[in-house]
Amino acid sequence: MQPRKEQEGFSLTEVVVVVAVLMTAAAVAVMNVSGAVRNAHVDTAYETVLMQLRYARQSAIDKRAVCIATFTAPQTLTISLVFSDGTPPQTQVTPLPSDVQFTVVNGIPTTPAGTPDGIGTGTTAIDFNRIGGGGGNTIYFQPDGSAVNAAGKINDGVAYLARPGELMSSRAITLLGTTGRLKGWRLNAIAGGRVAWR
Repeated sequence: MQPRKEQEGFSLTEVVVVVAVLMTAAAVAVMNVSGAVRNAHVDTAYETVLMQLRYARQSAIDKRAVCIATFTAPQTLTISLVFSDGTPPQTQVTPLPSDVQFTVVNGIPTTPAGTPDGIGTGTTAIDFNRIGGGGGNTIYFQPDGSAVNAAGKINDGVAYLARPGELMSSRAITLLGTTGRLKGWRLNAIAGGRVAWR
């Protein structure tokens, strides 16, 4: 009679340990992916709004018309191209992703030296018509590329967007009305636990 060979394999303890390690790795991966997806939503919203505003300004120049950009809190930007020859206006509505809003998150810089381009106070999410006192939500891009308010005065301003309650998701877009220059900003951590727009 031949001696019995022991069966080779893994013990139940070894299998449980391997499964636990795999589950932990999967959980970490899911958390990293969900964070990346949330950041992608903010970046997409920020880039879309900046692109739509640049499109509105360029359309006003190209078509020799007035292009109106209207921000509606919490999540909509409407672009309307208005012609002086009686042609019906062309309107495009752009919603933000569901988890992103035009909002100010507590913790962003609120001093004039700390706000993007030194515009506004960092306390109002949609803050155009700064020369006229602020609080406006509409930009009128002119055929020369400049931007004015409803009264025809130069329209400087800023719009903030973020995921509500998440400081480091904050983005901003500034407008200098005399030239119609638009600039995008991201909130960054700097030394000493502070944040700054770059």
